[in-house]
Amino acid sequence: MRIWLKRVLIVAALMTTALVLQQVSATSLWLNTTTDDELVATFERLRERSEQINDLVDDTLGIDPQADFERLFDPAVRHTFIIDFSQAEFDGLITDMTDYYEEYGTYKSNNYRTVTVTYAADDDVQIIENVGFRSKGNIYSRRLPIDEQGNAREIHFMLKFNETFDLLPGETGFNELKTREFANLERLIFKWNRINDPTYLNEVFSYEMMRQVGVPVPRAGLAEVLIRVDGKLKLMRLYNIFEAHDEEFLRRVFDIEEVGDLYKGQWSATLEPITSSEQYGIRDWRYNHRPLYGKETNEDQYTYDTLIRFTNGINQADPAARIAYMQEHFNIDSFLRAMAMNVLLGNPDDYRGNGNNMYYYLDQTEFMTYLPFDYDNSMGSGWDGAPAFINRTIDNDIYEWGWFDWNTFEIPLWTNLMEHEQYRIQYENYLEEFITSGLFSNASYRALFDQADALYGDYYDMYYDKTSYINDKIDAVLEDLAYHRALRN
Repeated sequence: MRIWLKRVLIVAALMTTALVLQQVSATSLWLNTTTDDELVATFERLRERSEQINDLVDDTLGIDPQADFERLFDPAVRHTFIIDFSQAEFDGLITDMTDYYEEYGTYKSNNYRTVTVTYAADDDVQIIENVGFRSKGNIYSRRLPIDEQGNAREIHFMLKFNETFDLLPGETGFNELKTREFANLERLIFKWNRINDPTYLNEVFSYEMMRQVGVPVPRAGLAEVLIRVDGKLKLMRLYNIFEAHDEEFLRRVFDIEEVGDLYKGQWSATLEPITSSEQYGIRDWRYNHRPLYGKETNEDQYTYDTLIRFTNGINQADPAARIAYMQEHFNIDSFLRAMAMNVLLGNPDDYRGNGNNMYYYLDQTEFMTYLPFDYDNSMGSGWDGAPAFINRTIDNDIYEWGWFDWNTFEIPLWTNLMEHEQYRIQYENYLEEFITSGLFSNASYRALFDQADALYGDYYDMYYDKTSYINDKIDAVLEDLAYHRALRN
């Protein structure tokens, strides 16, 4: 009886704390804690942080500093985003997604709802009104922002700072919204910790590794996110934030003014010869039209000749002709760097493993660059890729990277290059370089984690669990390198 009474009193205290937090959704907090003391401590930490944020916003209301791109992704700065919905807009988001599901069987509605965004970089605050908010993710990761009990829960989402909603060109406010940017970005992507990675940095580290070796990838970082509806706090979580693949990204990473054609490849868009016009086009979410190669830039130009020529060029029957075409029209060096780093990161869901998660950029000279993305399943966390991948990719050979029985397509970018010894050697040398330089190491990951833990660890449970994966991966790759080099010699 005493234990039962104690639990009743504790639950009553927690309910009072929850009211102070203005109805914060605590579903995952209850599920992830096991003792009464841990429940109380968790609520106290979040209550304290909520009060700090409220004080910060109140003290700096009206200050409007110009947010900077580099600062937004600076891991030494604490980043906080407060997303304010009206009840009508939050309900509208849910209605958009449920209506879409009823018609198409997925929640992939891309309709934007209006929110106000308050961004804090340490103690500097910027308030941005009339920002577009929509859910994000594929058919497996996109879900409603409420659970079956109606409590708010995490979703992947995107903020669009230049969304014009129902305004038409020439109407008051249209030009102001259409040209607006935040930190030199038109859009910002937010992903919640769906794979329960205890470091919260799986994908951030992966992108940083790619960036460090010269592969064009978006910038990534951490930010705490608060969701409020009619001023009431519904959710407070730690998120990953990402630069979007768009024209601003291309101009930055390629240092260009005029942008070529960017394509988002769906699963199996591995650049086999294009044989049907149904395989490419402009994506239109309203009708669930998502072609295999979705054009993301120059959408007013309905020409796909350069893409078709490229797929034909790299798939020529004559080996000498196709490698000559690739040497002239494809960024081989960047691709080999990406493939080598992907082995170390252990992502089974990439171009080579599952024909997935890639953009292709064709510039004005018809020169293509491969752009990898989506690295939540990596570093020993998330989907393990079984049965094609063994021991979270650690026991897969650097050449016999996993392959799934359901994949009936070819991967010509990889197989065409590996026919030539010079590119096998180049690939192996990159693997060795990324390890021996110390770039891919526990020290590298740990430095990023310690910095994040110092900023966010008081309010979000974080711990480092990558030691075994990184050590085992390094040992396995070095063993593979020695084996293949011995065969060649």
